[in-house]
Amino acid sequence: MTLRHLSLGTLALALSATAFAASHRNGPLLLEDQTANLNDFYLFRSYETGRSDRIVMSMSTQGFQNPANGPSYYKFSDSVLYRFNVNNARGLDGNPDMQVDIVFATELRPNPTFVSYFGKIESLESPGIFLNQTYKIVLRNLRTGTQTTFDKDKNGKPLTVAPPNLGPNSMPNYEANLGSKAVFELSNGMRVFAGPRDDAFYFDSGATFDTLNFRTPAPVLAGAADMGPGAAAPTAVDGFAGYNISLIAIEAPITMFTANNQMPTGPTDPNAKIAGWAATLRQIVTVRPSPADPQHYGDYVQIDRVGNPLTVEALIPLPMKDYWNRNDPSNDRQFAQFIGDPFFATGILKGVFGLPVPPAPRNDLLGVFVPDITRIDLTIAATPLASQQRLGPLAGDNAGWPFGGRRPNDDVVDIGFRALAGVLVPGFQNAAPLGDGVNSNDVPTLARFPFHPAPHAGFSFSQIEGTNGRGKATN
Repeated sequence: MTLRHLSLGTLALALSATAFAASHRNGPLLLEDQTANLNDFYLFRSYETGRSDRIVMSMSTQGFQNPANGPSYYKFSDSVLYRFNVNNARGLDGNPDMQVDIVFATELRPNPTFVSYFGKIESLESPGIFLNQTYKIVLRNLRTGTQTTFDKDKNGKPLTVAPPNLGPNSMPNYEANLGSKAVFELSNGMRVFAGPRDDAFYFDSGATFDTLNFRTPAPVLAGAADMGPGAAAPTAVDGFAGYNISLIAIEAPITMFTANNQMPTGPTDPNAKIAGWAATLRQIVTVRPSPADPQHYGDYVQIDRVGNPLTVEALIPLPMKDYWNRNDPSNDRQFAQFIGDPFFATGILKGVFGLPVPPAPRNDLLGVFVPDITRIDLTIAATPLASQQRLGPLAGDNAGWPFGGRRPNDDVVDIGFRALAGVLVPGFQNAAPLGDGVNSNDVPTLARFPFHPAPHAGFSFSQIEGTNGRGKATN
């Protein structure tokens, strides 16, 4: 194992362990509120050609979307405020210094049909889009009190959500005509995107949640099983293959999110590191005067949040998950007893598989999960897509999770398994190469913004033509 340019002590403090899945089902109450349910948060330097001076943040919501789920397809909620938080001061204490809010509005255009989309749809202005969503971006600097709102791009076009991918008859050349056209550039240099995409998270969820019924050779990988894209189904099954998510992504100059609005000069620059997390909020009062539409009043309150992958699912006990979701990262010290002595390490890795794990308190875990924010060292250069390593720093690619934030291709599952087993703690460096056996996404990710692949088509989503854990792309 090679750790380039970083000491073991630094790596142990910064990396620590996540758990083995993304935030797709992250609390009992959120099972009843899927439009506010966050899945994953990504934060990384852009690796798109010519744009390495940019930073990208994206959040995915409403996981496990069946692409064929018509006639009313998935949409963003008009009553949910979707928020990116940026922390760039005070040693990254979990308090936001900047926020980017995204607010959606739905227009149901008059039509005689029973469907949301009809006929040939080859542009975002197509008259066949009967359910049309637009949005506004609110950029807020909490230190200066300034706020800027955008509802149109630099050319005056409304910020429009990409429609779902129905299939080749309704939406031929989906990505060229619709997906890529939903990337808008704002007058301040930011780019934004909102719409359905393939879920770039990959993980054998079915085997794991069948009480650790891993498919051989998982959970201890070796040789070919630990290299390259990994085995195909049925040896390894990506439980997220073929499903879509709703993605919100922004790209901005790095200097827009540093405290001094300058590009960091080196690792010792006090502005070299920033952090971020995503959150969803609703107004505190909802009145349903049926048959009229619901009305919403009062202050916004937090419903969900996500920083590092699966903090709440694997480190926070079930009875406290909803409470954790409603708290801010700056208050995470109250959960230290669960993070510093995680059941997943002592009860599962040690108790079930007999693997030695470091003793509590796990300061390596506390160092990254309290507060639970995704950190990025802005002085680490972006790694081109073709050269990225799924294990990030464990394979010498420091632009991945967690030093360079988190990219769509980072295998946070296997990195987390190994860190929980103590691979980064002195005395535990020789921990087994743990993993779930799924080493890459079911379809290739993109080398351009918004980086998540195009959404799978409803027409091709079936047990016959679906990806079956890896294989035929349906988008």
